Amino acid sequence: MSFQDEIKDWLSDYKANHFKHLKNGIWKYRGKEIPCAHILPKENLYDNLLPEYKCELQDYIESKKVKLHQYFYHLNSSQAMCLNFFYPLIKEEKLQLILEFLNIHNDSVDYNSVCFEKESFIERQKGYRPTSFDFYFKTHTNKEIHFEIKYTEQDYGKAKNDVDHIGKYDLVYQNYCSVIESRYSNCNDFLNYYQLLRNVIHVSDNSYVVFLFPENNKKIKQQAEFAKSTLVKPDFQKNILNCTWESLLEFVDTINLDSPRLVKQMDDFKAKYKINCNSVINV
Repeated sequence: MSFQDEIKDWLSDYKANHFKHLKNGIWKYRGKEIPCAHILPKENLYDNLLPEYKCELQDYIESKKVKLHQYFYHLNSSQAMCLNFFYPLIKEEKLQLILEFLNIHNDSVDYNSVCFEKESFIERQKGYRPTSFDFYFKTHTNKEIHFEIKYTEQDYGKAKNDVDHIGKYDLVYQNYCSVIESRYSNCNDFLNYYQLLRNVIHVSDNSYVVFLFPENNKKIKQQAEFAKSTLVKPDFQKNILNCTWESLLEFVDTINLDSPRLVKQMDDFKAKYKINCNSVINV
């Protein structure tokens, strides 16, 4: 059984246990509507938020106008996973532990900079639809921390080698390839590693990209490791931070959170997303 299928089965049981009154949500595939046990009814999308901070998080999403993904109501939504983990840390002012986990010392979080679905300036300045980072914040020494978060996704996406994407590469991306190994900065390779390279071009001396994924999602892990070890020039590899959900939650377990509510949230998070904290520290 693949990791994706294993998690879908797990979340199907989670839904059966926690939302017994809800029918299965619908997956639209090739013109067919397929009921799936790991999907919530679309009108119940906010039930994908864990209960401890659900009301405040829903208000936050609506007040900040966080753009929810098309399939946010799927229990395996990586965006919902991101919000369920990071929002409580914002609410309780505990984001500093993320810097500690990433080994970024002698610095602190600028809470005014915190953002979900952070749009990139690179495409926007040329009038293109910008790529968005799942989570982002700056520090008080102006370090930028960008998060690309995965759960059951099977790869970092490619782009079609068509006129539109070639034009976009020529007008936008080829001017931002200074951190990419030269043999991968051509148009064909950029489009082949499109999502990875759209992320890593944001790396600089003071800017980091964090790839966060489950330990057992082997395909995603291999691609993130390839991005760091091969796609990026050696001088910038230290600013690509590959981390697993297991290592992050294992680290959180060592911290005195000073909040029973936050401890409960983290326990609920591990239970929902099947995070076993007995694995490895950073990749």
